[in-house]
Amino acid sequence: MVEHDAFAQILEEAAAGKGKQIYLVEGDEFLARSAARELAEALVPQKDRALNLVVLDAAAGPREIAAHLVTVAMFAAPKAVIVEGAEAFADEVDAEKELGRARDLWQARRQRDAARRLLKLVRPAGFGAAEVAFGQKGAASAAKWRKDVGAAPDEADKGWLQELSAFALDNELKAPPEELEVLITALTRGLPPRTHLVLVADGLPTKHALARLAAEKGVTVKRRAERKGRGIETLDISEVVEQELRPLKKKLARDAELLLKQRLGDDLRLLATELQKLATYAGDKNIIERQDVELLVVSVREEEFFALGEAVGEGDLPRALFLFGEELRRKTSAQSVALPFLGGIAGAVRRALADSARYAAIASTKGPREITYQDYQRSAFPEVEAEMSAKGAKAPSPYGSYLGYKRSRRRPRSHWRDALIRCAEVDAALKSGGDPQLEIEALLASVCR
Repeated sequence: MVEHDAFAQILEEAAAGKGKQIYLVEGDEFLARSAARELAEALVPQKDRALNLVVLDAAAGPREIAAHLVTVAMFAAPKAVIVEGAEAFADEVDAEKELGRARDLWQARRQRDAARRLLKLVRPAGFGAAEVAFGQKGAASAAKWRKDVGAAPDEADKGWLQELSAFALDNELKAPPEELEVLITALTRGLPPRTHLVLVADGLPTKHALARLAAEKGVTVKRRAERKGRGIETLDISEVVEQELRPLKKKLARDAELLLKQRLGDDLRLLATELQKLATYAGDKNIIERQDVELLVVSVREEEFFALGEAVGEGDLPRALFLFGEELRRKTSAQSVALPFLGGIAGAVRRALADSARYAAIASTKGPREITYQDYQRSAFPEVEAEMSAKGAKAPSPYGSYLGYKRSRRRPRSHWRDALIRCAEVDAALKSGGDPQLEIEALLASVCR
């Protein structure tokens, strides 16, 4: 396995004609896709890329990918086939991520790839092109999506899903057949000389056939923005900053970087876009400063409310007040901020209360001493999974669930019951003309005490 500091050497070998037949690039989508393109461009000279550099989505199916690989290049030059979204080849996929990937492909005008990917996702549920026209008569409901597929579209998805459904019906598209063995066989036998496969994935299980082949006959590259701690401020975005700003001979001030992460979270693609905007705005300045970020970059609500939930659960009052202040800064009306923010607080309190009740009922977590993560995975998490499955809900990740267990030990259940009552009291006060800022700040002080 190759880490980031060895990637330059891989590029040098590829450019020198010493490339491997198969590369597996895993990690954050933005970084992994950027690395795959960089690698493919090192493998294939610029003059030959028009014909010898092929970019496919995994939704094209293993047989079509194999056909591209075994077809000898028209000219005597290296050939590279990039396959994006290769996590779709895993036996179990994250339905929400797959739905999001199909959405991104459709918005990028890659209609055929989007349709194939979505139809592959819903095939086990028995859905076809007509059933995915969410919101139309005869299409599957959100509840049926959630039950049978594992993820459900929302109201904002109606437009593109209906367009995709019509496109798939008009073009008689169906999900590609499950023919992974065709691709595995082609790779096992060996590809034509100077032909290279570059797989891009969030991650593949180490025992997956493609991951094993990459380990045996190629190289696995990890490209991920690491966190050195739990907070968003510990996220390492240096690679994205260098990629976007170094060609422009600009730098990002440390306090500007911190604010950028606080406002955008870990969406690296969005970070890259905002860095481009900031570089343009900076003009002749070499340093992008905090005030530039304050002026141009709008906070991403999803990340803020995730951070709010974490701050409330941890009892981090300064962090919670900072997030509230950021929302107030963005809006002219404190009233328009207070009620949605109250919803975020109440959601965090309800989760904490549910965790307290859950772990009070699991024998292995009721002891006087906190159990380790390994013990939690072995003894407690299976019961959490069973509970969530019985409710028809998706279980959290083991580590995320473990953090909930640890938080449940810091305060008694009575604290969270009282906090939920306070949320209801503040809701009534806000709707009766109470001061929005004072009510929310007093609530945070009470909940995070």
